[in-house]
This record gives sequence, C-alpha cells and structure tokens, in this order.
Amino acid sequence: MSQLQEIAIKVVEPETGLSGNADALLQEIAQLLAQLVGQGRTGAIDLQSLPLTPADRSHLLAQLGEGEVRAEVQALGSSEVRETSYRGVWWVTHRNARGELSAELIEVTPLPEILATDRDEVADALARLQASLAATTTGT
Repeated sequence: MSQLQEIAIKVVEPETGLSGNADALLQEIAQLLAQLVGQGRTGAIDLQSLPLTPADRSHLLAQLGEGEVRAEVQALGSSEVRETSYRGVWWVTHRNARGELSAELIEVTPLPEILATDRDEVADALARLQASLAATTTGT
C-alpha cells in the first residue's frame, strides 16, 4: 500500500479543465526570457513532454498571444514557427512527411535555429551567385 501513496496525483479543476501546468509553464518562460535578456542564453521547452490538458493548451495559447512573424519551412516534413506576442518567445511545431506532429516546442531565442541559415550554406550561395554573375558578364 505504501507504493500507492508515492504516486503523484494532479487535481484538475472540473469547471475549467486547467491543471495549473500552463501557469507554471508561463513562469518558466519568463525565467528563460530573463536569461536571454541577462546572459544571452537561449532555451526551449518540449511541450509534448508535459502533461497539458486541452484547457491548459488553450490557456497557454491565449496568454502568449500572436506576434507579427510566422514562417513555414519544408524540409523532411513541415515546420511552422510562430512568434508569440512576447518578442523572443516562439511556438514551433514540426511535422513528419506524413503530417503527424513530431515535436512542439516553446523556444526562447532571438531567432529560432530552424530559421537561421547555416554558414556553409551562405558560402555556397555566395559561390553560386558569383558564378552566375561571372556567366552573365562574360555572355555565356
């Protein structure tokens, strides 16, 4: 019987369906944002690893709001990056090639990594552009 007493129980408010996890998550986001401002450290929270009720998710979405930036990336499936109303706080979802949700994150960063261009890719772009310019100036 002592093992049953060790099981953690989370009470969900029946009227709202809120577990309180969304509010705790908002506190964690505030701490990550403070670290970004103070030390330049970025952070991320894996939403799929958390016990969020549908009401928690709705509450979190409502509290974070919508920002001005939204981007979609097509690479091995689709990824959507949405800025929240708090600059530096991003809601990022990744789907596999079949459209199934594979990851959902809150990223606290100036720019989500999936949107940043890799330095080698920039070097490749420069080489291609230079080759294209050379071809047009030589008439080929």
